[in-house]
Amino acid sequence: MKKEKKLVICSYGLEPKHLTLETLAALKKCGAVFSDSLEGGAGDFIARACAEFENLRGLSAPGITARLKEAFAGHDNVGFLTYGNPGFLNATTALIKAGMAAAGVKVSVLPAVSSFDSIVNLLGLNKFSLAGLRLVDMAACMDDLRLTPELDTLFFVAGDLNLKGNDKWRAAFLKGLAAAYPGGHPLTVVNCPCIGNVSGRLIKTTVSRLGGVFAKVDKASTILVPAVTGK
Repeated sequence: MKKEKKLVICSYGLEPKHLTLETLAALKKCGAVFSDSLEGGAGDFIARACAEFENLRGLSAPGITARLKEAFAGHDNVGFLTYGNPGFLNATTALIKAGMAAAGVKVSVLPAVSSFDSIVNLLGLNKFSLAGLRLVDMAACMDDLRLTPELDTLFFVAGDLNLKGNDKWRAAFLKGLAAAYPGGHPLTVVNCPCIGNVSGRLIKTTVSRLGGVFAKVDKASTILVPAVTGK
């Protein structure tokens, strides 16, 4: 009887110290572990804990998927270690899951600390607006952006507006904010503490001043725009 092939997709959170006991136990059962984000000293603890460890940093999602498929020639259980919550706004893991399903490999995804968890703690978001909290994937909707001033809103992947060719979308976002919110309405650009930026960063500004600091918004930035209240 042919043995089932299994891939576990997991994460070390935002920093290696966020690695859960569940994740470590799963990785120890893998014949080989691959990562698109750990290398050098940061990956040493995984290399020591697992039978095989290989860094795939810099490979595209199709390249990672191809390498994982190759690994199943010699192993029944393979691990893929990424960062953040592997199921939250992660296009790479979504493509890997689809590729593995097509190859007949069973995939499990383990929970992990995400940027959302960190943002809640950093900004003390213990309560939200009466209308609720909205999460927006800027990369997916920049050409059809809808603003909802009655909701607290987190704009993830906001740095995509600074990518080459996206100038008109950035201008539209700033113009839309100016039309929907008062100029002095507060907002915060958040870069969570993570493996590449252990101190993190908070930029507190206003709707009218956001354009002046938008050059500092990068691929790891999330923008919190609180709901407009007191009308």
